[in-house]
Amino acid sequence: MVTAKPATDLELVGGNPALDLANTLDGPRDGAPGADSLRDYAELAAWGAYAGVLDAAPAARLAAAARDRPREAAAVLARARALRTAVYAVFRAVAAGEDPPAGALAALSAEHAAALPHARLAPVDGGFDHAWEDGEALERVLWPLAQAAVDLLRGGPLDRVKVCADCRWLFLDASRNHSRRWCSMNECGGRLKMRRYRARRATAGR
Repeated sequence: MVTAKPATDLELVGGNPALDLANTLDGPRDGAPGADSLRDYAELAAWGAYAGVLDAAPAARLAAAARDRPREAAAVLARARALRTAVYAVFRAVAAGEDPPAGALAALSAEHAAALPHARLAPVDGGFDHAWEDGEALERVLWPLAQAAVDLLRGGPLDRVKVCADCRWLFLDASRNHSRRWCSMNECGGRLKMRRYRARRATAGR
């Protein structure tokens, strides 16, 4: 059995928080999903701070509140995993140049609609963006993730969404010539280069 890395040990390679959420589930590029790094609500909240969609203090408060509301915490974790599934299905299709599944789009739209009543416009870095209401609503971690997914769908760059050549992770290719193939050179890129190196050594030794 493969043990999942803690969510806060995962590389944030997606280039968008929603894609990084999708990448909390491991697995091969064309196989079944593997290890899940979102093992409980506390890990979800900690990952939210790590990924930058929550500040550290609110994340700690939410984790503490979740300990007193375990059934609610379990329900929000299930919603986070469902959102992750929808995000992955939508952007995996986008990366392949296909129409996203209607059910995945509907699930993403529903989570985004649930988030919007908790948003207000606030000045940010010379412009405006959504700010989210404070408090101990456990689903607070979901709001900016749903917003990030919808913003990427509406504003792109969708032509930069890719799937790693070796695993199932998604990322935005920010390279100048759109040539990035792997989620990370530290992980899949390095492993693939090592396999090629060993194959060349084995061929040369014959």
